[in-house]
This record gives sequence, structure tokens and C-alpha cells, in this order.
Amino acid sequence: MALSFIKSFLKRSDKRQHLYLEIRPDGIAWAESGGNAAFADCLPAKRESVLRALVGERAWAGVNTTLVLPMDQYQVFQLERPEGVEDSELGDALKWKLKDILDFNPSDAVCDVFPFPEDASRGRGDLVNVVAARKSLVRELVALVEECDLALTSIDIAELALRNLVPRIDPDHRGAAVVHMRERFGQMIVCKGETLYLSRRLDVTSDDLRDATRQENAVQSLALEMQRSLDYYESQLGQVPPAVIRLVARDNLMPLPSMLASYVAATVETLDWEPYGLDEPLDSRCLVAWGASLFPTGKGAK
Repeated sequence: MALSFIKSFLKRSDKRQHLYLEIRPDGIAWAESGGNAAFADCLPAKRESVLRALVGERAWAGVNTTLVLPMDQYQVFQLERPEGVEDSELGDALKWKLKDILDFNPSDAVCDVFPFPEDASRGRGDLVNVVAARKSLVRELVALVEECDLALTSIDIAELALRNLVPRIDPDHRGAAVVHMRERFGQMIVCKGETLYLSRRLDVTSDDLRDATRQENAVQSLALEMQRSLDYYESQLGQVPPAVIRLVARDNLMPLPSMLASYVAATVETLDWEPYGLDEPLDSRCLVAWGASLFPTGKGAK
């Protein structure tokens, strides 16, 4: 379920192939609708030339494209839904309620919403998740994609892309947790089937986890943030915590699941790729883009 904001910037192509891009500070992650995925290392100054080269090499010209915003390029808030406002107008209607909590002026914000689970509101009214991103940043990324001859059709966010992983490991909708470790931070989501209940940034770097002098403190900090997320899921959202946390990290040589085991109530396991039809682990740098290509309902990008 891709978000629908900045519709005025989007165009459509008749090509059936679909491309998913995550433009990151350290490079470009991409995934194709057929399942191929890879990561191209590059600095921001080289993005356009690298993306143009990929478009030429892989014959992507004119292909429908979903742009996935990384977690550090937007913010998500839970707000009460105002009465009498159409779904298509919710983003603009709620934008100015964020003026005291955004770290930039709401006039430079583009907003959209996605559902907040009804059974998790705990008497707080009819809530929605409000996504807020800097308009200038989104425009810059949109321009990059379109200048490279791609047909931008939708914009997604990291947690909704990762959410697409869950139905194959939680077919009974009992609840599942996934932790994705990046170089500078981690991200934890908890879902029931296709419904996202919780997303949290984990402020632990991969360098700290690898460094022998900082490793123990980093593991404890990571475990504490994971456990706090499960506690919040139980106490504030009124849900039964999942028994297993699936972990995806680039450095598979480090036994991170066993290192976390003594600090977290749930079992921590490396994500099993077999349910996704993969014989070997995916490059974790592509996980968000690749996750966006997985449609739980079998529907295409919106």
C-alpha cells in the first residue's frame, strides 16, 4: 500500500514492469517486480549519473516506479481524525496540527495518512497515522527520478515496505516483529498480517555492534530498545507481544541473535528467506526497496 501524497507530481506509464527505488545517503537500492534487487554505492553528488546508467543498463526507460522514502527522511505521528473530512483531504487538514512538533515549518511539509489499527487506540478516539516529509526533499527526489526517464507512480515509506514481509511469516495474524539493522540505525516494526501496529527507530550503529570495545554496550542498548517496543505494544496498544523477533542485518557473520537472547523476552532469529522463494539472504541494503515490491494482497502499487 503505497502512500498517495504529491499526486500532482506523479505520472503513469503503460509498461507492466515496476521498479522500486530507495534513494539513500550511501547509494541507491532498487528492486524489480520480477524479484531482482541490488544496491549501487554512490555519494549524493553521483546519484543522477548512477541512476541514469542503471536505467540504460536495465532498460528501465519509462518504467512505472515507486519511490520509497528511508526512515530518516520523514516523520510519523498519531493524531485524532477530524470529523467530516474526506480521506483525500486528511493530509492537508492535519498538517497544521503538527506545527508544534515538526522540526520544520508546516508550510514546507507534504503530508499523507495511513490507518491506525482500531483495536490499538485504547480510548484515544479515531486515530490515523500522519506522515510528514519536507516538500523540498520530496521534490528533489521526484525530480531525480523523472529526469532519469522513469515514470513515478507512487511514493511509499520504509515501515509500509517492511510491513509487506510479515504476511508470509504471520499468516494467522497473531503478530510478528521484524528488526532491520542499517549502518547508522535500526528499525523495528510489529504487525499483524498486513496491519502495521508499531514502528520504532533503534539508535544503535553497526559500527558500535562490530567494535569489540563498544559491542557489549551496543548490544544491551539495542536489546533495551527492542524490549521497550514490545512492552509498549503490550501496555499501550493492548496487544499480545510476538514470541519471535526476526532480524535482518548486513553483517551475518556476527551472532547478533544469540547476543541479544539474554536481554530480550522474545526469541530473536535471523529472518528465514525460504518463505519468500529465496535460496540465500538478500543484501539487507535492498530490503526496503525489495519489501515494497511484495504485495500482501497480490495487488500492484497504488
